[in-house]
Amino acid sequence: MGSRIQIFSPDQTDPRQQHRLFLVDQICLFIVVQIALINLIWRIFPSIDSAMPATLLHMRVSTAGATLCAALALFLAEAGRATRILRISQAFALLTVLVAALPLLAPAPGALGEIGRVAGSPPLSLWHGMPPMRELAFMLLGVVILLIRSGNSIVGYIADGLTSAVCFLVLVLLSDLLFGLVHIPGSSMASVPPIASLVCVALMALVAVLQRAEHGIFSVFVGYGIGSRIARILIPILLVLPFSRELLRARLMNLGLVPEHYVTPILTSVATIVAITLLVVLSRLINRMQSEIQDLTLRDELTGLYSVRGFNLLAEQAFRHARRAQSPFGVLFIDMDNLKLINDELGHSTGSVSLVETAKLLTANFRETDVIGRVGGDEFVVAGEFNSDEMAAIVNRVRSAAALKNHGAKKHFSISLSVGFAAMEHPATETLKGLVAKADMKMYKEKRKKKKMAQAGEPVQSEVFRIGGAQTASIGTNHNGGAGVFREVRKPADH
Repeated sequence: MGSRIQIFSPDQTDPRQQHRLFLVDQICLFIVVQIALINLIWRIFPSIDSAMPATLLHMRVSTAGATLCAALALFLAEAGRATRILRISQAFALLTVLVAALPLLAPAPGALGEIGRVAGSPPLSLWHGMPPMRELAFMLLGVVILLIRSGNSIVGYIADGLTSAVCFLVLVLLSDLLFGLVHIPGSSMASVPPIASLVCVALMALVAVLQRAEHGIFSVFVGYGIGSRIARILIPILLVLPFSRELLRARLMNLGLVPEHYVTPILTSVATIVAITLLVVLSRLINRMQSEIQDLTLRDELTGLYSVRGFNLLAEQAFRHARRAQSPFGVLFIDMDNLKLINDELGHSTGSVSLVETAKLLTANFRETDVIGRVGGDEFVVAGEFNSDEMAAIVNRVRSAAALKNHGAKKHFSISLSVGFAAMEHPATETLKGLVAKADMKMYKEKRKKKKMAQAGEPVQSEVFRIGGAQTASIGTNHNGGAGVFREVRKPADH
């Protein structure tokens, strides 16, 4: 049983990308769970402090708990889970929101404040009436997980918006950390959360985006279409560029390599050049993809020649150009005489091979500027700037090439062609369609003439070939490489 070719729409997730996303998803969640467990164990056994890197520790209890709940919720929300498992995932997502909100209760009086102070370790204060960004990111992440399997509905759009908000907060936190590490003016490490917390929330935000990519607007990054391929190229560049610009600014100002008033103009110029370079690369990529699409729509898949649509489009352009330039123009209509017999006696696969060989023969004997198309099962049309005398010479050359190919080839078939041609004589009134019709009529006239010659028993040159092993047949060609005539001859029985 033959394999079925699966065709994907541009918006559908590319299976290869889907497999890669699953691997990235699992690796990120594994790392997050390990970091959260290490910090919870560290709270119980502080003595392991010396055995662990400092960057992995010092997460608050609430942060470690929220991290573990969110990681479990994301793991259980994977595609293909049963409804019962998805409900457990939503329960962990709600728990993530509650645990992340505990430190915000520290300023409250009574038991709630006490719980918040224990979970916060130390107590948190509101930042100008606004929750700290890390806690806010975890709370939003919990809400995203609750809605993460929503489809293209209003709820799905809300989930995409909240996912974008989580990514924004994560970028703010990472920027604060990065700029504080390199001492960019105006930045400070005082408000930066522990690195372990930032790593966990960043990885889980990435997992949330990857899981939303199966349902929402983020599917553009993993789709099968051209837009998705371009998005996958652009996303890392667009993420790196702003950070690179700020880091380069800080470097130039700290080292004093250029006068301070030149820093902004230099960076602006660099950004402009990078943007133009990116535009050129994308334009070339789109043009190449457009050419591939045009080839798919204008080319015959079997022979590589132009299809009916491709021939009509390009030959019409060539015809109009010749008429404006008052150049000669002509059309040749070519028909394979023996394709039906080849298909009947040797099978359609051999018939396909004969079509490909005929296409190669035509391509080798015409100019690159000539438009060659396959417009029927065994019919070919060539259009170009040539007059009647040139076309007559071309026909003789093609027939000679066919006879030479038949004589030297070790194949089970020979190529036999009938050709008709018509030249443009009245540019003001003639059309391409009319020239093709004239050439077609002349081709059939020659075809009928060949049949009469064969019926009259005129001498032919025959090539013998084997069919299967039970019988042999021969394809005859007349003296000028014209129509082929099949004659079947029974193979003598073996004694």
